[in-house]
Formats: sequence, C-alpha cells, structure tokens
Amino acid sequence: MNRDIFLMPLGGGQRVGASCYYLRLGDNNILLDAGIGFEEGVVFEPDLYSLLTSPFIQSMNQINQIFISHAHGDHVGYLFRLMKSAERPSVYMSEVSYLLTEYQLYDKNFMLGGGRTEEERLGAKFILDKIVKVSYMRTMNFGGYKVTFLPAGHIPGAVMLLFEFGRRRILYTGDFSLEKTALTDGCLLPGEQVDTVILCGLHAKHPGYRKRSDSLYGVINNIFSMVDRGRSVMCHVQQLSKGIEFIKTLNQRNQGKVPVFIDDSILPLIEKMEQLSIPVLDENDHVSPGSWINSPHVYVTARNRCRGFGVYEEIKIDFSLHEDFSGMKSFIKKVNPKQAFLVHCSREYWEGDSTIEQAMMMDGECRTQFTFAEEKEIYKL
Repeated sequence: MNRDIFLMPLGGGQRVGASCYYLRLGDNNILLDAGIGFEEGVVFEPDLYSLLTSPFIQSMNQINQIFISHAHGDHVGYLFRLMKSAERPSVYMSEVSYLLTEYQLYDKNFMLGGGRTEEERLGAKFILDKIVKVSYMRTMNFGGYKVTFLPAGHIPGAVMLLFEFGRRRILYTGDFSLEKTALTDGCLLPGEQVDTVILCGLHAKHPGYRKRSDSLYGVINNIFSMVDRGRSVMCHVQQLSKGIEFIKTLNQRNQGKVPVFIDDSILPLIEKMEQLSIPVLDENDHVSPGSWINSPHVYVTARNRCRGFGVYEEIKIDFSLHEDFSGMKSFIKKVNPKQAFLVHCSREYWEGDSTIEQAMMMDGECRTQFTFAEEKEIYKL
C-alpha cells in the first residue's frame, strides 16, 4: 500500500490570497481550501495548471475530497469555479461556513440583484447541494484516511483539520486564534501527538507584530466619546466578518445605550448568523432608515462611502483576526510537531526581520523543522 505523503501549495504560499493546497495521502487526492486573492486591484487564483502537470493527477476529477477551513474569500472565494472543473469530489465545511459561503457566493450574486442568468444560478445551486456540512469534533473515515474537524477560532465556523493516515497525523490549521473573541472560543488543540502541521502563518515573518484586543476597545471608546460630544460616527468595516465582530464588541461596551444603525450591506449576513443561534444584535441596534437621523448615533456600513445624507465623523474599522507572532510561537510549542510547513505568509515588514523558525531555534524544547512552502513546489512529508 502506498504510504507516501506530499504537499503542493497551488496558491497562498508565501503571500496572502488564493489559499489552496494539494495534499496527497497515499493514493488519495485532497484539496485544502479554494480561495481568491487581490494584488494591486487585480484578482488572482490558485494555479491548477501546476497540479495538472505534476506527477499526481491529469484531471481535476481525480480529486477525491475538498475541505474548506472557513468562509473568508481568500479561502473559499474560488470554490464555485473550482467545482466546475472538479465535478466529482464532495466539499466539506462546517454549517456556519456553509451559510457564510452561501451568502458570499450565491445570495450576493443571484438573490440580491447580481444580474446572473438562471442557468448560472442553477449551476451554483447544484454546487451548493454538493457541500457536506460537518460539526465540530466529528471524525469522518474516508477509507484510506480519517479526518477530524476541530474548532479553529478566528471566525465562527472555522475548522482545523486533523488527518490520520496510517500512523501519521497531519494538522492543517487554516487561519486560527488561540484566544477567545467576541464570537468564538478560540481553537481546540489536538489531544494526540501531531507529526506535521501545515500552518497558516500570516505573521510568521513579523516578530514585532502584536495582536492587541485592547486596540479595538480603544477605537470603540473613542467612538462613544465622539457621540458624547454630540457627534455622529460612521464606521466603515473592511470585511463583513470583521463587521459582525465589531458590532458584537460595540454592543458589549455600549454602556450608554447609544443608538447603533446598521445598513443593508451587513444586515443579510447578520440574519444568516442568527439562523444558527449566533446572536449579534441587541436592543440598541436598529435598521438604517435611509435618511438623516437627528440625534447623535453610530452608523455601521460595509460600503466605502455613505449615501450622502448627514454629517459624520468617519472611521475605518480594521483589526486582525489572525494569530500574532507570539501566539504562533505558543501554538507551535503546545503542538510540538516534527515538521511545520508555513503557508499563507505575508512578506517581511522590514529587511532582516527574524522568522518564526529563527525564534523557535532559541527554544531548546522545540523539535520542529520548519519549511516556508512556496507555490507550485512539491514537498514530501
């Protein structure tokens, strides 16, 4: 029986965007995530051609399974296009990720005035119907291997994937967070020894970066301070999932019961979340009336500009949902794998910055060998 294990990043190697990783377990062909990326305003996608010209497969229909870690566009945005060329494999994701994916790839394009044809809509619906919704802690047996879906933190529905193949255990993290947030309880580490981690390490080359939850609290305190001075504040969220997190945190700290108005760029996603009993709104939240509101208030939108009514103090809301350099060190120490393949890495902020590998070399208890995996390269695990 073939026991060889190979990894090939098709996108999302040493850059952020288009995360897609080919994992071969013996004779099993697996894809981890299927995202898109943006670079200087241009969309880029996973390089499937490099896989089709590799020694492993000649057709995308030879893919056996596709696993999606979470529903951010850089991990799921390419899924529909991928499934047009890979019609046979089933797709596995959590139920929350399914709802978020449905909203991003189906509702926005076909149900909310996307202007697509009925044939395109039916094709997209067919793809949605092939998605298998899985629950946390579930272990599935695919014959040649098993996979367990572990909570990853980061955003609601995010999973880490623990593969068991023979005596080997391989963990794909996706984006993860150790700490509890307004919407998640943080990741759950495997109870068993892990041999190899495929680690999404956005800040693996940023030793000076620290994720500070109190920085968001500072922004929120400043917002309420402006409202106290009689000003209304418009908050532009840069990403819908961050918008949900922001609104939830805003509500938790809204001791003065300041009115918060939310427009239709965010409300449909909130409705999706609340379908799964993930509460976001409270009694201080209101639907935007579409006209100027006289009393001081907070207005939250995912649009770049407001609709031209009223005078606001405008703030762009952006914060990291990714684990920072220190958190990655802690994660690696706790899991202590023999191998770590770093993907989804952003470039260094400054020339000469140390990497997570260099930092962990100073730890005498760390046994991990690090590889910063490049796109289109083949690695034997």
